[in-house]
Amino acid sequence: MTYFAGMAKPARGPAPAVARKGDLRRAGILAIARKLLVVDGYDCFVLREIAGRVGVTLGNLQYYFASRDDLLEAVIRAEFERNQREIAAIATAGRPSQKKLESIARHLIDVWAREGGRVYAVMSLLALHQPRFRALHREIYSEFYEGLLPVLREIRPRASRAELMSRARLITTLIDGALVQVPDRTFLSRAVAAVLRIAEE
Repeated sequence: MTYFAGMAKPARGPAPAVARKGDLRRAGILAIARKLLVVDGYDCFVLREIAGRVGVTLGNLQYYFASRDDLLEAVIRAEFERNQREIAAIATAGRPSQKKLESIARHLIDVWAREGGRVYAVMSLLALHQPRFRALHREIYSEFYEGLLPVLREIRPRASRAELMSRARLITTLIDGALVQVPDRTFLSRAVAAVLRIAEE
């Protein structure tokens, strides 16, 4: 085939089997890195340690993630993408809007009270001092608010976008704050009830 000036040649990527193997290796690295982060903490989040646990050389690990920050950002993004898929599944379920929001709040408090919250806590702490993670923090929270808007719009169809965004931020603040308490079942029920009041009032 002849290519004319200005016409791009088709990209030649790796063969499909090679690409799948690379994707699997990348996913394996992310899973092990996440586990190390939530179990051992940020101070132990070292590329050499992660490479050892994955069973690859440091150079091989850096083929996928050039730096510690690159890998940490990938772990945070993977966590967020998983949460967004879970929220979307709840938000599109055929149930009353209030029940959807209640389920989202309970789910997030449950997930973030366990390992997920540790991933976001690291991001939030790094955002205080590092521009890269400050930008990531802003991006993730903005997308999270956007994910809540469809359910809030169902509850308050006449509210402006600015009003719904304000409520999404308040709800997120409440859920985030609930995680730093010592929650019992009654406390969590009251937190979820407060989320519903924010959405409805």
